[in-house]
Amino acid sequence: MKKLAILLFATVLFSSCSEKAFLTGSILATVKESNIPLQKIQFYNDNGLILEREMSSTDANVKAGALVFKNGKSINRVSLEKQTPGALLKEEGDKLYVSFDNPAKESNSLIFAPVLGERGEYFYQLVDETGNSSISRLNFEGSKYLVYNEKYEGLTKSVTKTPRVRLMIMKSSLNGLKVNSKRMKGNRVQ
Repeated sequence: MKKLAILLFATVLFSSCSEKAFLTGSILATVKESNIPLQKIQFYNDNGLILEREMSSTDANVKAGALVFKNGKSINRVSLEKQTPGALLKEEGDKLYVSFDNPAKESNSLIFAPVLGERGEYFYQLVDETGNSSISRLNFEGSKYLVYNEKYEGLTKSVTKTPRVRLMIMKSSLNGLKVNSKRMKGNRVQ
C-alpha cells in the first residue's frame, strides 16, 4: 500500500505544469527512502523577504546587505528575492539549515521546518531558531533582524505581517527516484 501511495504521489507531482515543487514532508521522506543526498538538491524560496536591523552610528561593520539611512539612523538591510537558489548546510532533526548567501555558512543560513499547511500536508517553511513559524525576528550573521515581506518599502512597516517563505525543489531533482510499484489484483468473495 505504501508503494502505491508513493506511485500516486509521484504521478501527481510530475503531472503539474511547474518545474518546481514545494518541499513537503512526503517528498522529503521519498527523497530519503531513495537515498538521494539532500546536499545535492538545489533549493529555492517561493517568496521573498527583507531582514532589517538598526545599527548604532559607531557600528560600521556591515556583513551583508546594504546600509540604508532612515531618519538619521543606520539600517542594515538584507533582502532575499523570490526564487533565489539555496544550498543545504545542515540537517538537525526535522530542521533544514539552508544558505542563500555566498559564501554559504551556518551563520547566514535560514531555518526551515515542517509546518502544517493546506490539505493536511507539512510544508518546509521558514521558522525561527525555536521552530516557530510566526516570526517577526530572525538570527542572521550573529544579529537579530526584523523580518518583512518582499513588498516592504519603509512606508507600510508591519512587523505582525510575517512573510510565509517555503522551500521548493526542481522536479528534475527527483529524476533518480526509484519507485517500486505493484498493482493489487483484488480478492473476490467465494
